[in-house]
Amino acid sequence: MLQVIHDQFGTVGSILIALTAFTLLILWIAAISGIHEYPYSEKRKLLITLLFMFIPPCAILWLGYDMRRQYKILKGK
Repeated sequence: MLQVIHDQFGTVGSILIALTAFTLLILWIAAISGIHEYPYSEKRKLLITLLFMFIPPCAILWLGYDMRRQYKILKGK
């Protein structure tokens, strides 16, 4: 698989794809762990965790929304 990616995108392209995939993986894990900081009920946490695990873009979108919400709180708006 790595050989195919390298053949298709070259050295720089394959490094960029690897870094992007690694970054998205870290953001996905951060979103799953971040949902457990909120005082939701255990049922809701379980439902959201399962949603985040099986549909990773939801987790990354939620993380972006949460970061924006926290930024507004820190700015006092």
